[in-house]
Order: sequence, then structure tokens, then C-alpha cells
Amino acid sequence: MGFNDYLCKDSFYLAMILSDLPFVIGLGASAFHVLTGPDHLAAVTPLVLEEKRRFTPIGIAWGVGHVLGMALIGLVYLFFKPYIPIESVSMHSEQLVGVVLIFLGMSAVYRVWKEHRHHVHPHVHESEDGAYVHIHGHEHRHLKKHGSRHDEHRHDKPFRQNAGLALAIGVLHGFAGIAHLFLLLPALGFAERQQSVFYLLGFATGAILAMGLYALFIGKFSRRLSLHSKQVRFQLRMWAGVLAIVVGVYWIFG
Repeated sequence: MGFNDYLCKDSFYLAMILSDLPFVIGLGASAFHVLTGPDHLAAVTPLVLEEKRRFTPIGIAWGVGHVLGMALIGLVYLFFKPYIPIESVSMHSEQLVGVVLIFLGMSAVYRVWKEHRHHVHPHVHESEDGAYVHIHGHEHRHLKKHGSRHDEHRHDKPFRQNAGLALAIGVLHGFAGIAHLFLLLPALGFAERQQSVFYLLGFATGAILAMGLYALFIGKFSRRLSLHSKQVRFQLRMWAGVLAIVVGVYWIFG
């Protein structure tokens, strides 16, 4: 193989790398944007911690919603900018994000408090000094096997609700903030339309993949900790709800 053959081969590989580069750039930019947004993480974490097995779909649902929301604000800005005060709509959408986070956090805290209350019972203990009442929590073990369609439907309903809520919040996050459009500006800087398309595809993939992996990590981490003590899971869910409330308040008044 001569020098020209090597040169042609290297040029081919270089062209392949450069053609994939917009996708990688979009992937990295999107993943960085998703994982560094405190409002993103504060919204997804309580929903993930409500699940016991299916963590990743919650993150994926939020990522899909985020991409749809960004596409929606982009289309509104493109076609209706002269007629609609986009900046004002975006600002109010960010405040709505804060309201949703507060509601989500309060709901998570209430569910944890309600479950914890049902798991705490008083017991009377006898001793040499007399009887005394001791209050403590314990685990409920269900001996009945869950295999009926009714049981599956009952367990699937909260998951569908959490996944649907994650999708809706993702849409709101994507729509809120006119600054999101600046993340898509690099797509206009490529010389070829194909590269711009690859950048947008990479951006969409990055949002979905990053939040899906985050949800998987948080879910696995919380489940591993809860193997030693159920109280740990209660505390994680409680603090996730509190964090959502704090971030929501900051998003409204900060």
C-alpha cells in the first residue's frame, strides 16, 4: 500500500470523525445542561425515589418532555414572535416551574409522613419496674403473593402517574427559559445542514440519556441504602421533597 493509499484512508477516517463531531458536541452540551440544572434534578429525584424498581423510565420521560418543550418554545419563537411576548411567557413559565416544584416537594413530604405514621405503632412492654409504652417503627411483610392482574394494575398505576408527571414537568422545563434557544444556536453555525441535524439529534439524545442514567443511579443508590434500613429510604424521600420545595421557592423569588 503506497503513501497515497494511506493518505486517502486517513482522510476517510478524518471525514468520519468530523461528521460525527456535531452529534458528540450536541450530546455533551445537552448532558451538561440537564445535569447542572438544580431545578431539573429537584424535579426528577422525588419521582425516582417513589419507585422501587423502574427508575430509568422516569428519567427518560422527563428527558423526552424536555426535548418536546424546547422544540415547542423554538417553534413559538420562530412563527409567533411578532404576536406573542415570548420573553414574558418564558419568565412566567419559569415561575410556574417553581410552583410545580413546591407542589411536588410538599406532595413527597406528605406521602413520606403518611407512610411513616402508618409504620409506627405503640407497644406495651413488661419489666421489673412495671409496664411501659414503647413506640417504634417496623416493617410490614406481606405474605400474600402478588400475581393477579388486579395487583399488577394497582402497582402500575403510581408508576404511570410518576412517569406522566415527569413527562409533563420535562415539557414545562423545556418551554421555560428563552435561554434554552441559545443552546440550539450552534446548530446554525455548521457549514452543512446534515451537521446541524446531527447536532440537534445529539442534543435530544443527550437530554434523554443523561437524565435516564441519573435516575438509574439515584434509584439504585437509594435501593442499596434501603437494604440496611427502611428508615433511610424514608429520609431520602423526605429530603428530596424538602430540596424540591427550596429550589421552587428560589425559582420564584430568587
